[in-house]
Amino acid sequence: MSKAFNALATEVARLPMQDRQDAVEALTTIGATLMHDLSALTGAARILGSPSIESESQAAQEARNLRRVFALWRRAGEESLTADDLGVSRQQLKHLRDGSKLVALRLPMRRELVYPAWQFDSATGQTLDGIPEVLEAAAEAKLSPLGLHLLMVSPSSEDGKAPADWLAAGKQDYVVELVAVSNAHGT
Repeated sequence: MSKAFNALATEVARLPMQDRQDAVEALTTIGATLMHDLSALTGAARILGSPSIESESQAAQEARNLRRVFALWRRAGEESLTADDLGVSRQQLKHLRDGSKLVALRLPMRRELVYPAWQFDSATGQTLDGIPEVLEAAAEAKLSPLGLHLLMVSPSSEDGKAPADWLAAGKQDYVVELVAVSNAHGT
């Protein structure tokens, strides 16, 4: 386990100063989360304690993977809107979240929630039809909010469009079906 931590420290030290500070804060947040989430802690312990992470190069790979996770979170933040961006009160957004009508992301190192932009009509700012059904399918597929967001913004190899594009085009049933089966493929 100490090899993995040493490799992580080496990878973090290679980052530019601003990214390094973000990485240290994110690691602190992750550590705090692991202390409060038994399933996440168990999963992390299984990864770190795995006998397959024996060589320095494997530990370095794990550290690079962690950097990729930070990059995914950063991307999710860039593709999302705040309550101020939406011009909606936090109370109204909470009501929509509680009613499973919106998904929100809690980004590392940020106190406020952000809302993936794909949920909203770009012309009107209103939530798209089908969001509750997509969220229900995501819950049944055991997708995390970040997992759902990444699925929704990832272009397909068929036509280059993402599920978010199909949802905006009114193909809610297709998107719901896609989200529902996503867990079968390890998403």
